[in-house]
Amino acid sequence: MNLYPLDASLTLAEAGPKWLEEHSRYLKPNTIRNYRRAITLLNASMGDLRLQEIDVSHFRRYQDVRKRRTVCCYLINGELGVLQMILRQAGEWKRIVEFYKPMPVPTRGAGHSLSQEEEQRLRETAFSQPKWRVAAHCMTIMLATTMGFGELRQLRRRDVDMKRESVFVREGAKNRYRQRTIPLTSTAFESMIWILKRWNKLGGKLDEDYILPHRPRVPQGPWLFDEPMASVATAFTQIRIASGLRHFRLYDCRVQAITKLLSNPAVHPQVSKEIAGHISQVMQNRYSIQQFDTKKAALDALEGPSVPPPDEPAVPAQPSASADLLQPAIQAEIDRLRAEIARLADRQFDLARERPPAPSAPETHARRKRKRKGLDADPASVFHRTQPAKNLIAFPSRSA
Repeated sequence: MNLYPLDASLTLAEAGPKWLEEHSRYLKPNTIRNYRRAITLLNASMGDLRLQEIDVSHFRRYQDVRKRRTVCCYLINGELGVLQMILRQAGEWKRIVEFYKPMPVPTRGAGHSLSQEEEQRLRETAFSQPKWRVAAHCMTIMLATTMGFGELRQLRRRDVDMKRESVFVREGAKNRYRQRTIPLTSTAFESMIWILKRWNKLGGKLDEDYILPHRPRVPQGPWLFDEPMASVATAFTQIRIASGLRHFRLYDCRVQAITKLLSNPAVHPQVSKEIAGHISQVMQNRYSIQQFDTKKAALDALEGPSVPPPDEPAVPAQPSASADLLQPAIQAEIDRLRAEIARLADRQFDLARERPPAPSAPETHARRKRKRKGLDADPASVFHRTQPAKNLIAFPSRSA
C-alpha cells in the first residue's frame, strides 16, 4: 500500500501537473503561475525521468545548465525547490536531501537605500515626464507607506479609505503579518487621489475593482478592472537611469521607506513592525540598510562626554518664566484644597455628635437571661475568678 500522495513510478512530466492541481487550493494565483513555470522548465530537462530514478546528479546537472544561461541563483533554487516538494510527496526526497546543496546566493541585504539628496533627485526626475506619471505616483506611495509594488497593485477600491486617509493591505501580502492598515501621509494621499481620479476616468465603478487596472488586451478595448496591472518596471527603469541611480530597483522604494522608519529614534519598534509588516529582528536587519552618514553620526556621538567633566560643574537648570508665574497659583490651589478638607472633617465630627442615640433593643427572655449571667455587661467590669472555688457544704439553719 502506497502511503504517499504521488506514485514514484510516474514521470516528472506526469507528476508535476498532478501535484500542482492538488496543491493549487492552498496557493495564491501568482504562486501558481510561478510553480507552473518552474515545472515547465524542469520538464524540459528531466521530464521523461521517473520520480524514483531522479537523484542528486540530476539536481547538479540542472544547476550547471541554468547557470550557464546566466540565470540568477535565486531562480535556480526556487525551481529546484518545486522539484523537492514533488519528490517529497512521492517519498523520494529523503534519499537525496543529505547530498543536495542549493546554489550560493549573495549575502547582501534586500536592496539599496538612498541619501536625502538622491531621493529628492529621484522624485523630481519621476515627475518631469508625463509618460512616467503613473510610475511616479506609485513610487511616491511606496516611499511613504513601506508597501511593495506587489501590495500596491493589488489594492482594490474598497481597500482605500479616503475619510480616514488610509489603505488596508490584504491582497499581495506574503503572510498574515503583512496584512495591515497604513495611514497615508500628505504626499501619499495626494498621489492616491490622482490614482483614484485616473481609475474613475478609465471607467472604474465597483468596490471590487483594482485601482490600478490591467491594460486592454486589444487596441481600443476596455480596461480590465478585475485584474491588476502587471508592472511599471519599464517606466521606473527609465526614471532611475535618468536620475543616475542605475542600481536602485522598484522594490528598493520599500527598502528606503523601512530604512528611514527604523532610523528614526522617535518611532517605537512595535509601530515600525505594524507599519512595515515585519515580525522578527532578522527581517528588520534584512531591510534596514543604514546610510553611511547615519552610521558616522552615531559613532561621532561616542566621542562626546556623556557627563560634564569635574572642573566644569553642570549649571543647575533655571526655572522658566512661565514656571515662576504658575508657582503661586499652584500653591494657592493647594492651600484652598487643604482648607476644604479640614472644613469637611469638622462638619463630619459635628454631625456625629448631633446624631441621636440608637434605640435600644426590646427586652426579651433571652436577653434578660444573658444579663443575669453578666454576658451583656462591659467586659472590663465583669468579675473573673482567678482561683477555683472551694467546695462548700450547706448546713441547715437552726431555725429549720
